[in-house]
Formats: sequence, structure tokens, C-alpha cells
Amino acid sequence: MLICFAFLAGCEESIEPKFTDDSKIAVTAELIAGQPPVIHIVELNSIGKTGPPKTIEDAEVIIQDLQTKEIFSFLPLSNGYWKNERFQAQFGKAYQLNIKSKNQEVNALCTIPLSFTANAELNDNNRSTIRLNLPETNVPALIIALESRSYRMEGNSIVYLDDWKYITMECEDPATDNIRYGELSAPYFKLFVPAKATARQLNFTPEYQNGMRKFRIHIKSVEPTYYKYVYDYEYLKKNNFDGANSFIGLQSNINNGLGIFAGVYEKVIELAK
Repeated sequence: MLICFAFLAGCEESIEPKFTDDSKIAVTAELIAGQPPVIHIVELNSIGKTGPPKTIEDAEVIIQDLQTKEIFSFLPLSNGYWKNERFQAQFGKAYQLNIKSKNQEVNALCTIPLSFTANAELNDNNRSTIRLNLPETNVPALIIALESRSYRMEGNSIVYLDDWKYITMECEDPATDNIRYGELSAPYFKLFVPAKATARQLNFTPEYQNGMRKFRIHIKSVEPTYYKYVYDYEYLKKNNFDGANSFIGLQSNINNGLGIFAGVYEKVIELAK
């Protein structure tokens, strides 16, 4: 895998995007409102050259708040990751990413979507179903993912038996692009609800049902470019495309580079079974 898509898939396998005869800087970055972002930066080899991507640890990496003009510098961690613990994006604001290495310079813009409210309930029948009440107001497109972990009770105390893990979902709701286009095979790691969807509820069934479980729903409001980026990623992964051989890439918003710089507002809802 040429780019780490931990942001997209939570340690799932990933694909490499299309690139030209020149080596390119590839970026993966989510700006989630209220959270310090982690930016992953590598340099991809040009076509015809072998070898893994090169991590970039000697560069100038900054994010600028386009409203206040304040600049935040990022420091390298390891394996191509960069972080600034002091910076947290705010919803409704626009930001610019600038990366300057020895040989290349790339930049990108994103806007953090506005905040929203949502709630959910778990119908615990023979097979539990989650009913998610979607935001009432018009919001950008939504990407929904689900985590689960098992537990047991010891008196009044909860003892967790494993860590949080992303799981798949069954869903037949026509409000999702999963059903609308039929391009992604079930079960789904992500559900895609397009912008301006009229549905106010979404029903889906978690993959894991055994024992006592907690579920954590991640609802991300995202920009159109990122929505398409993640949808196309899921499509290529589900259909076992090899990006290196098929030259099918992901639409990027990185000027002079590859990857994504995404503005996200996320709401997390926890439910117990």
C-alpha cells in the first residue's frame, strides 16, 4: 500500500492511487472539528520505478486558518506522520494545508462542515437493529461507520473483553448510496448518505450480535470531494482492483500532489446491548 489509509479504513487494506511519470507527494489528512489532526505524507515513486513509498520527515508542513490567518506548524513523528497537539480545527472554518519538501510543494483547501445533532436507539430483538435519527437540517453528505466491543458485568462494574473494532453492517435502506447505486457489496464497513437526503431515519444491523456488546456509531459530515474519495476507495477495495495495474485512481484535492485534505464534523453515539 502506497498511502496509509488508516483514516479511511481503520487498519483495513488499502489501494494506491493513479499517478503520473513524476514522483508525487501523497497526503492523507482528516481535519475533524475539535480534534488534533494527524497528517500522513509520503512520496510515491514514478511509474516504472520500483520500491516502496518514501516517508517524508524533512519538510515544512503548516496549516493556516484562512479567517484569522494564524499559522500552525506540524512536527514529524515517525513513518511519515506529522502532528500538532495545539491545533484543533473549528466547524464552519476554512483551512489551507501547505507542504514544502526539498523537491516539491503541494497545497490544499478544506472547510469544516457545521455542527449537527443526531441520536440513535438499539432495538434488541432476536437480531438487534440500530435506528439512527438523522439530522433535521440540511447538512453535507454523511459517512457512517460502526465500532463494537464485548463486555461482561462484575457486580456494577463493566469489564471489557476486547478493544473497539470496526465491524460491518447490513442495510437495505434506499436513502443510502450503497443501495441506490448497488456498487458496494454487503455487508458494509461504511454507509453513504448523500447530501440533501430527505430520509430522517436510517436502519441497519450490526455484524456481531453475540453476547453483551457496546456499539459506537461514527457519523461524519463531510465535503463532497471527501465523500466521493471514500466511496471510490470502498468501491475499489470491494472489487479487488489493483491500483498499480489498473491505473484507476482516487480523485484528489491536493494541488500538484495526490491524496486528500478533508474537513469533517463527527458525532459519535454509543449504545449498549
